[in-house]
This record gives sequence, structure tokens and C-alpha cells, in this order.
Amino acid sequence: MDTLAFWLPLLLLFVSALMGTALKRRTRDHCLKKFEGSKIILPTSTGKWESGRLKVFAQGIELTFSEAKKEPCGSVNSLVLHPNEVGQIPYFLRPAPPPDTRLGVTWERELQRIRRPSMTDRGWRAALNFYNMLRDAFGQAAQAILGAITKDSSFSKVKNSDKRMSEMQAGLTELVPNAWEPVLEKYRGHPIVVERKTSTGLIKESGILEDYSSKYLLVREVEVREPELLKFLEDNPKLGTKHDLVYSRGTSMIRHTLSEQSQSLTPA
Repeated sequence: MDTLAFWLPLLLLFVSALMGTALKRRTRDHCLKKFEGSKIILPTSTGKWESGRLKVFAQGIELTFSEAKKEPCGSVNSLVLHPNEVGQIPYFLRPAPPPDTRLGVTWERELQRIRRPSMTDRGWRAALNFYNMLRDAFGQAAQAILGAITKDSSFSKVKNSDKRMSEMQAGLTELVPNAWEPVLEKYRGHPIVVERKTSTGLIKESGILEDYSSKYLLVREVEVREPELLKFLEDNPKLGTKHDLVYSRGTSMIRHTLSEQSQSLTPA
């Protein structure tokens, strides 16, 4: 019996640490995840742009270049950005596929589905919103259950047991997107205007709001208005004329909504 009392807390601690690690690896921002595997463009702190295939991790991102770039240290195949660097990126731009391709048709169908969601999509979103509304209650219930476990005298003797159990609880609640905001939820699938800060001042760009998280806004078919970015796109016609953007909420916000008849923004 004494042997079981000794090993059981250690086993529970090991399982909780394993679950916490596994859940933490899956907690990627769901707006950025929708650009996973796509060719994207992002601005750098030097005023230039980097492009490549996006891979999203829980702790950072990686851009894989289509061709190796020569550096003084050799040829590099990718660019790795860590969390503090990712947080400073104002937006991620994804060019839409050519309309006469299979990917272009899929992109257009996705846009129509966003604007006119099916009953299944509405039901799933309603369930997710219901969870987010009651998230605090779920969190308190989970904390009470885990607290009851950690109060066990044999378990409490294990070093860092409270910390490990708290990490597992945080992983369970963060695994599901939790940035439910009634104002933004109302205008998902509708044309909106994003106001964002640039080096030359505030600009406004219009598009279709697909989704949002605590850190980002995902907007489809954006009408780009930043002069530097417009010039870059004009100099690279292969990037097309339609673009999706993930905006950082640190520098951007939804300022207006648009009527369904108007997709273009008249300068204020």
C-alpha cells in the first residue's frame, strides 16, 4: 500500500506533464493556422518584405523559401521567427490563387461559404461561442477537480505538482479558441474596414471578416491601400490582384462596417 501511495502521485504528475506538453504544442493561433502551407508575404523591420511557405508553431513561425537565398554564412532555405519577433509583424499577406485554377475556384467557394455559412457551419460556431461564454465556468470546474486531486497528502508532497496540474488545466482551456467578442462575431462574413498604423500614419482597408482571435484579425479579399505595399504588389504582378490578410490587433482594429452593396472604401 505504501508503494502504491508513493508511485501513484509520480505517475499522475508524469501524465499531467505529458498532457500539458502535448496540449501546449497544439495551441497555435487559429487565424494564423488558416495560412498554414500557403505562400505569404510579411514586412520586415528594415522596410522590405519576406515571402515563403508558412509553417505555424506554438512558439513561432517558419517561412520556407522557394529558392535558397545566399547569405555570407551560406545558402539559407528558410527564415525562423520567434514569438517576440512574430508579435512585431503588423500583418501577413496571402495572395489569392489565379481564378482560372482549381485552387482559385476553391478560394472563391470558401469566400462564398464565409459570406453565406451553411446551417452546419452556423451550428458549429454557435456551439463554440456557447463554450466561450461559459469558459470561465469550465475553467473553475476544472480547477476545482484538479485542486481536489492535488490536496491529496501524498500528491502534494511531490515537488512542482501544483505547477504541473495548473499547466495542464491551462492547456485544456486554451486548446479551444476563446476570443469570443459579440461585436466582431456579429460581422463575421460581412464587409468591414480595418484601420491600422503604418510608418506614414493611419490607413483604412476594406475586406470580408472571416475570423478573429485575441491577437489577430483574418480578413479576406482585402483592398490594399498602403502605398509601399501597393508598389510592391504592382512590381510583382504574379501575386495577383486579390489578397487575404491576417492583421495584428496590436496595430490594427475594425473601425467601420460597410453595406453589402459596397466593397470599396471611399477615402475619409
